[in-house]
Amino acid sequence: MPLQSEPTVVPGILLSDLSIVEHGTNKRTIVGCFDHLMFPQFPATYGRFFVTAWIANLAGSVSQIELTCRIEEKISGHVMFSTASTLNFNTPHTFEQTQVVALAVPVLGLVFQKIGLCTVVLLLNGEEVGRRDFNVSQLPTPPPQPNAS
Repeated sequence: MPLQSEPTVVPGILLSDLSIVEHGTNKRTIVGCFDHLMFPQFPATYGRFFVTAWIANLAGSVSQIELTCRIEEKISGHVMFSTASTLNFNTPHTFEQTQVVALAVPVLGLVFQKIGLCTVVLLLNGEEVGRRDFNVSQLPTPPPQPNAS
């Protein structure tokens, strides 16, 4: 049975260097949160970061959920990165409408060609459930150092 929700709510989307789930308690630790990336030159590669989203207002029973994460250039809509993760359940899982589910997606080797505004777009089972922007800019050039003589 598909999820029956009107509408799905994403109360938070965080970008971070790490997103760790503690075994046993399922507590989530977010390390190195950011909303702005700065590089000395372009093109620039960011080795790995995580997009963590909290999804609420799901209702229904499913045997799997597919979360797709895209990173786009805001102005052009050009997709710079896209990945999908599937969460499989051994038996159909029933979500209560008040339940909040946290999902983290790794973003590996994303290359930024230029400065600009980027958008994280999240799709749940093919339907857009959330988006957020973040800035990419160039580090200021340090002033030249006087020669020591």
